[in-house]
Amino acid sequence: MKRPIFVFSFILINLCLFAQTPTKVLYLGNSYTYVNDLTDIVERLTQSQEKEIQSTEFLSGGARFQTHWNNSSVINTIKQGGFDFMVIQGQSQEVAFPQGQFMDEVYPYAQKLDSLFKAYNPNGKVIFFMTWGYRYGDVTNCPFYPPFCTYSSMSQELYNNYRQMALDFNSSVAPIGAAWRYSINLDSNYVLHSSDNSHPSYDGSYLAACVLYSSIFKENVNSSFNYQLSAETAQRYQQIVNAIVMDSLTHWNLTQLSTNDVLANSISANIYYNEKESSIKIDVKNIEEDLNISLFDINAKLIGAKLNKPNSGIIQTSIDISNQNRGLYIVKLESSSFTKTFKIVK
Repeated sequence: MKRPIFVFSFILINLCLFAQTPTKVLYLGNSYTYVNDLTDIVERLTQSQEKEIQSTEFLSGGARFQTHWNNSSVINTIKQGGFDFMVIQGQSQEVAFPQGQFMDEVYPYAQKLDSLFKAYNPNGKVIFFMTWGYRYGDVTNCPFYPPFCTYSSMSQELYNNYRQMALDFNSSVAPIGAAWRYSINLDSNYVLHSSDNSHPSYDGSYLAACVLYSSIFKENVNSSFNYQLSAETAQRYQQIVNAIVMDSLTHWNLTQLSTNDVLANSISANIYYNEKESSIKIDVKNIEEDLNISLFDINAKLIGAKLNKPNSGIIQTSIDISNQNRGLYIVKLESSSFTKTFKIVK
């Protein structure tokens, strides 16, 4: 009579060990994500590590940040809340646009999606999906903008701008493009592009999946799941990811995966646009000094300023911008020990 009870208890214990709440991930992207069913590869890789991801996807060919912002289904899904992460990816060229065009056509929409997600998913984190350059550069646009002329220079523009957005918005970046470049520089015989020299091959999608897994869970990839690759090739890509991601968590802003920005010592600030209230929220913690908060428009024109005194080490305030036009604003925080500016898009 004792043995059945023991066996039942053993089974119950094991069920409890492996029963986990799934990590809910919202993907906003395009064909770079849906080709080879990248989200499925991430899920299967995660399962092999005894975890679970539940994916919600908005992926359409050529979709830009602006495309997603103008999609009411995307906006309503974000507002439903409950997501742990939003993985967001721009169209293959737009994040490498010339700086003026990038700031006008790309940056604001990425910022709006980032801010909206954080407003409705207060415990959620935003991860930017860094893409890669075309295998032989973008021949069509090369005459108009030299960085498009080669894989290396196009990848560098994407690297710079994806990372800059992540830092400006206090979000994180999954350095997929950086892992691709590292792999190609080591041995270009491992082909990551498909035959169109733009989209990922099976190798490219597997490498991207490993980066996403490592970026979400902040741990090395050590899996027997090889997708459609040889065990040796899969192991190579896993090692690349472990070197690129886990050795540089701070560089990709993955150390905290938090909306808090450390200002000085232990002082931290959370600055974001609250669409529901049409205001900029400023929450500062562990501060004992007076804080001057100034708001400027994109032309550096001062809109307003106020001095704030902490209450038990906390300053919580907001700036009403309901009467201001949509666009990019600069919030400047200044105290006796630090000065910090934040870019906010309404």
